[in-house]
Amino acid sequence: MPQDETTTIVFSETQIACKLANLKINKSPGPDLIHPRVIYEIRNFLICPLTYLFNKSMKLGVLPKDWKSSIVTVLHKKGRKDCLDNYRPISLTCICCKLIESLVTELITEYFLKNNLFSNKQYGFIKGRSTVLQLLKLTEDWTKSLDNNEQVDIIYTDFEKAFDKVPHRRLISKLQAYGLNVVLINWIASFLSSRVQQVRINGIISGNKKVLSGIPQGSVLGPLLFVIYINDLPAVCGDDSKLYLFADDAKLYRAITSISDYTCLNQVCGDVFNWSERWLMKLNISKCKVLSLCRNSSNIIKYDYGIVLPDQGLVLLNHEYMIKDLGVLIDSNLSFDEHIQDKINVASRMLGIIKRNFVDLDKNSFLLLYKSLVRSHLEYAGSVWNPYKKGLIRDIEAIQKRATKLIRGCRNMDYISRLAWLELPTLKYRRFRGDMLELYKILNNLYDSKTVPVFEMHLDTRTRGNSFKIKVDRCNYDVRKFSFCSRVVKAWNSLPESVVASTSVNAFKRNFDKNYMKHSLYYDFEADIPGFV
Repeated sequence: MPQDETTTIVFSETQIACKLANLKINKSPGPDLIHPRVIYEIRNFLICPLTYLFNKSMKLGVLPKDWKSSIVTVLHKKGRKDCLDNYRPISLTCICCKLIESLVTELITEYFLKNNLFSNKQYGFIKGRSTVLQLLKLTEDWTKSLDNNEQVDIIYTDFEKAFDKVPHRRLISKLQAYGLNVVLINWIASFLSSRVQQVRINGIISGNKKVLSGIPQGSVLGPLLFVIYINDLPAVCGDDSKLYLFADDAKLYRAITSISDYTCLNQVCGDVFNWSERWLMKLNISKCKVLSLCRNSSNIIKYDYGIVLPDQGLVLLNHEYMIKDLGVLIDSNLSFDEHIQDKINVASRMLGIIKRNFVDLDKNSFLLLYKSLVRSHLEYAGSVWNPYKKGLIRDIEAIQKRATKLIRGCRNMDYISRLAWLELPTLKYRRFRGDMLELYKILNNLYDSKTVPVFEMHLDTRTRGNSFKIKVDRCNYDVRKFSFCSRVVKAWNSLPESVVASTSVNAFKRNFDKNYMKHSLYYDFEADIPGFV
């Protein structure tokens, strides 16, 4: 429901003090060159003047002119460094402006959540949603289809410079359509208008240029405004075709059982293109790809998906056998073998860097370097691709085996002894613990409950185990049997009540580790996981 347009927005000194106290002092300064460390150190003297300034800005619906300038610097994303398309522009804005942006972001987010306005298919920049959660949700759906011997066709789209192309007037019209407070809308209109920017490369700064469209990347409010602008995109899909978003990364898919399913999905692809044209969000057709999932890759039927362009006619989308989706390589039979090998290679290179630059490592130095530079690569989205094949489990563990030999004083120990001396569990145990932690968060509504995989609770609690048991579903093939939503059930049901009834995430971690600390799995990766399928 719309907000009361007569409602004034007043920030309290307590709110300003809280924002100043939590200021990240390692961020770069904006065009005014006032470093956040300086603002943090004198924060107690700034509370009163900033409170007055923020409230005056909100009341008048005007952002100070000096806060509308930004310095654009670039960050390398991927690929060759001599290609301009491989860089992402980041706007460095004034720190004080970011503080009021943060307050405005909280107000808008609260309104959208309260009125259930965010699409359930958007996982970017919204509390309680994440990349891993979306991948778990999608693989749950995909493996169900594969278990029924169905092919799943996924169309990955790419918006060309999405954040830079958002038209301001159309964004404001969408904010008005959602019934946002007119005071906030006026302030946002001022925030977006009459902006100027400079580009800084190698310490050299260009002259000022006007910003006519787009949302400043690097701003606090910008990502939320983009999410709102693209919020209605999933509505273009029908009941059987689905479209999921993470910010501007959009993918639509459908189980293909007949030619009519292909026709429907191709039509939805055209509808997405029409939406992008209507809202001036140009699709980069050359980067839109098709990935077909099938339990047996040799049985894949490659349908011709395409988009009709006014000046070129029908342009067919390229088929790929593997695509990186939110940092995880998705292959055509959903085995994740290529992703695991890729992560092993990355971790191995990082381990080589440590070995070449640190000749003699003690225990504490090793743990700091290994956990941050090596193990992190082997654990991102582990619940999505957690392997069940012994060969892959052994290959992953081999990285930690090699790493632990770098430490002074334990090179002659066997692997289990090294882990015990370092108090470092196996990577297999870490993945098992990660699975259970994700399930704990889902069952305890620590994620947005409208965006998580659904588990059916077991009504009969008389059997052994805990009182939070989940119903076990029947699976036909390994692709479903060893997916997250199936493999975790028996392991979860075997956990003691003291673990599953933990009152917080940290309590769950402590209770879980305490329960398994003496289990052979903790230091022996060849040991079986209790209750695992």
